[in-house]
Amino acid sequence: MVGVSMPLLLALLATPVDAAPMRGEFSGGLYTAPGQLFTVKSPLGPRPRLVDSFQRAIGAVSFMDDFGQLFGVVCTPDLDVLAGAAIDVEVDTAILRNWFREAAFPAFFAGTFPGASILREEPGTFESQPAWIAVLHLPGGAPSARVDRATGRVTRGDSWRGVVVFSRGGHTYLLMTEAIIVVSGPSEREFDVWAPGWNDFLPNLAQFYGGMTFQTSEPEEEKGPRLSITGQKD
Repeated sequence: MVGVSMPLLLALLATPVDAAPMRGEFSGGLYTAPGQLFTVKSPLGPRPRLVDSFQRAIGAVSFMDDFGQLFGVVCTPDLDVLAGAAIDVEVDTAILRNWFREAAFPAFFAGTFPGASILREEPGTFESQPAWIAVLHLPGGAPSARVDRATGRVTRGDSWRGVVVFSRGGHTYLLMTEAIIVVSGPSEREFDVWAPGWNDFLPNLAQFYGGMTFQTSEPEEEKGPRLSITGQKD
């Protein structure tokens, strides 16, 4: 199948450069994305550290606590005309793989954490639907930090981030959480992505998903450039 890396990335980033980032609403432990694109219950109680930013229907939100836990959502409009069409499992997962490798990872992870890498990825299912599952290594990306009391220096460890990608309601979503929780400092351990249980983070993401609702269709004004998996424009 033909890759569509550059068109996907251009479609993802094709928002006005002078557009101010939009923030969602958070009340009573429930986060509502701009435009009511989706809602999600905080998995970390009513007062998590929350970071979000959207440009129209493209953006992300993360919930964090002081003990190294993180849950987050990244989303864009579907960038392939066949996304979510349920043609067959091979095509569905190829679309999700392309979105993840060529659009989401460069824009949301590699651009933020120098040296970020995809350690393991493979097709799978999530909530009985095709999905793309991966573990990322994000240097300095851990949600918790260690403060040296003598110097005041803040040290943030690496993150081994478990993610799952799927399509719902005209949008492609990436849910993420820490595959392991590590403490910043010299005793920090790495995550073995080839050991049994490498994807044990999926039940946590399934529980996170259970607190979400999705827009059932894509608003006309949010539709952007789309491509077929063969690279042809819609």
